[in-house]
Amino acid sequence: VLGGGPIGQLVAAVAKSVGAEVLVSEPNEARREFAEKLGVKSVNPIDTDLAAFVDEWTGTKGADVVFEVSGVAPAIQAMTQVAGRRGRIVMVAIHSEAPQVDLFQFFWKELELLGARVYEAADFDWAIDLIVTGQVDVKPFISSVNSLNNIGNAFASMDNNPQGMKALVACNEEG
Repeated sequence: VLGGGPIGQLVAAVAKSVGAEVLVSEPNEARREFAEKLGVKSVNPIDTDLAAFVDEWTGTKGADVVFEVSGVAPAIQAMTQVAGRRGRIVMVAIHSEAPQVDLFQFFWKELELLGARVYEAADFDWAIDLIVTGQVDVKPFISSVNSLNNIGNAFASMDNNPQGMKALVACNEEG
């Protein structure tokens, strides 16, 4: 998982819940620690050669599935490098500019690229089931809870907060 923000961490948690061996690539130390607390291996792509790390971690096979969740150019470069032959890359991030993608790697490794933007009803049912059955614990993802009257606090608490994951707004409470 390239990017350890809230969505990347949830992707990692869901992948782990279905039995995948998961690695989160994230430069922010607090977010790497968050992944480790969830039982997910993490690596700093700034201090570590990510492609070499994945190569060693997978016994030169490469990653079967790569989720690009960060929306930054270095992750776009890394996604084709760390993907194994006939691997799948899932583009989750929204990029502000058209990214430069190494198309040679798509040819050479026979990679598959999938977009992830809209969900179907079955996806919501599965997500609810993962939470209800305890396969994915969402409590660690909740950074704060604010009433609807204090919605400004919810946004303020998350603005430029690299440790924060998700701010919830309780619509049925006063305060």
